[in-house]
Amino acid sequence: MQGSLGWLVAVVIMTACQRPAGKDPAHASESQRSTSANVVPLPTEASVFAASPADLPRLTRGATLTVVVFFSAHCPCQRAHDEKLRELAATYEPQGVRFLLIDSEASSSLTNDAAEARQRQYPFAILSDPAGQWAEKFGAVYATYTVILDPALRARYHGGIDSDQARTTATAEPYVRNALTDLLHGAEPRVSHGKTLGCSLRRR
Repeated sequence: MQGSLGWLVAVVIMTACQRPAGKDPAHASESQRSTSANVVPLPTEASVFAASPADLPRLTRGATLTVVVFFSAHCPCQRAHDEKLRELAATYEPQGVRFLLIDSEASSSLTNDAAEARQRQYPFAILSDPAGQWAEKFGAVYATYTVILDPALRARYHGGIDSDQARTTATAEPYVRNALTDLLHGAEPRVSHGKTLGCSLRRR
């Protein structure tokens, strides 16, 4: 019975994280949160805030590259990549790369996202976007969908964080890590579009 239950849980997780074929499209304290779209956090400040796509130039100002990752609180694929995101930030933020998570699900709120950021120990900002404006802008359909922007706000990579799904493996192709390394060395990303394996964003 126990073996059957474990098999069922595994099937449910893999089903939740398998995107359909076809279109691919902080640790935060109360005082750090911004409830105004006009307030943009400092580049090194972990926070939860609201902003519109019109704020993108200010959000990316001074960054060598900006990594935008679409977040989902319920997605097991997202949770499987939490450690990888923290590792990427630790490696590349000292090189001027900015990380920004965006919660474009209907359940997104400053309160919910602040709780998620604390629990997951994210060292970067989560942007609350319940209206889905950012998902519309970047064509994001799935959680973990990632876009790397250069200083001119051109998308140099878009797709998954890596080729892993609901669990991490040593053999996964590290799409975002490779793209950041290539771009920081003045080269084009060896892969500019990686497949996204994440749960569908729960939009309105």
